[in-house]
Amino acid sequence: MRVVIELRHVPRYRVMDYLIQAGGTPSGFLEVEGDGWSASLEALEPHYLGTVPIARDRLVLEGEPRHVERVSAFIRLRVGRRAS
Repeated sequence: MRVVIELRHVPRYRVMDYLIQAGGTPSGFLEVEGDGWSASLEALEPHYLGTVPIARDRLVLEGEPRHVERVSAFIRLRVGRRAS
């Protein structure tokens, strides 16, 4: 299973911390692996609100459905994103 979550204005270090809280272990630069799941964080072009840049990242979760769903729900709760 693969879940993609677009994050806006959430610091990368905070997302990495949330993934570790969800049971993962850092496995590379902006990558985390957990039991039955893995995650990677990719930088996207910023979105602009007028002239103000809004940082954007793409979080990709992959693995066994029950684990990915659990981590996805945990992350969405922390960053305030609804399921899409």
